[in-house]
Amino acid sequence: MYTGGLLGLIYAAGPVAKAVLVILFFFSVISWTITFIKWRQFNRTDNEGDRFFRAVKEADSFKKLISVYRDSQDNAFYRLVLACYKEVTSRQKDNSVLKPEAIPAIENILKITIAEESVKLERRLTFLATTANTAPFIGLFGTVWGIMDSFREIGVKGTTSLAVVAPGISEALIATAIGLATAIPAVLAYNYCLGRLKRILSRLDNAAMYLINIIEK
Repeated sequence: MYTGGLLGLIYAAGPVAKAVLVILFFFSVISWTITFIKWRQFNRTDNEGDRFFRAVKEADSFKKLISVYRDSQDNAFYRLVLACYKEVTSRQKDNSVLKPEAIPAIENILKITIAEESVKLERRLTFLATTANTAPFIGLFGTVWGIMDSFREIGVKGTTSLAVVAPGISEALIATAIGLATAIPAVLAYNYCLGRLKRILSRLDNAAMYLINIIEK
């Protein structure tokens, strides 16, 4: 029985349309959860980046940089400093001077660490892209099914009155609307996250250059 409004349309929909809406609701909830998680992660990483660049301008050694991060070790910039520090100390036996030929190896370690951090930061973004690409088609499936249901009712009852056609058309419209409402935020969130990711990776590259400068000093 139709009760009016969005909830009324959902209540009046058939089992296939309801299954489509449940799937879209699942995609939407997961997408919004990932968006919130990535927003917090990117903000925290950006803040740690600000902290790193403030510290590196005042630091003249790795030990001083490490000491700044002792109370906040779970971030990309700390792991970059730590990887560099371990590589440098492993090549400075008995406090010997670091040889110039060690610089390329240290640069490679920094590149590897940045690549690993990139993988961590990109995690779960593929779900947003999947939602953005598939949600409209899932909604379209519900749309096609609703139209098919309308034609079936016309064939069974032999009339094209609004009372016969309306239920199937309502299923089609609600499936289309929910599909777009799921996909559009996912597209916006995915593009936003990609922009933030590129900015953070650029800052990690700059951080690696700062570390190399400290080594060369």
